[in-house]
Amino acid sequence: MSEEKLYEFRRRWLPVYLVLLIALALVTVHLVAMYFFTGNTNYANLAVLSCLAAYFFYSGFQRLRRIRLTRRRVVELVKCTECGYSEERGHSAGDYVFKVKGRCPRCGAEMRVVAIYSVKLEEGKPAAGSAQIDFFTSRRGP
Repeated sequence: MSEEKLYEFRRRWLPVYLVLLIALALVTVHLVAMYFFTGNTNYANLAVLSCLAAYFFYSGFQRLRRIRLTRRRVVELVKCTECGYSEERGHSAGDYVFKVKGRCPRCGAEMRVVAIYSVKLEEGKPAAGSAQIDFFTSRRGP
């Protein structure tokens, strides 16, 4: 499953599991109280079943909480068509592979996008956009 789908799955189902868990806890407390006040064993049986259901939802809730998503940023590799100079830049909306992205600082020839990919953000680094200079590194081609 892709990270985007995992994020969407977690975002959608985590509140549902939490609400169901709270509701089942309240139902269990109510059934236990009814058992103590009436002495009817049917309430005790239902309380045990609701405890099992609450445990099921609790374990699902814990599994969803443990999903860790890695933060990523999309970069593009721009390369000179003449001298091979290349650099990584942040991806802009509308960019595509083989798009001309300006002139080479070395020889003045066209620079084209040759790759678009995502990289994991390192722990402790700020998100893309807040300190872009830290993320953009230059690579020299052959």
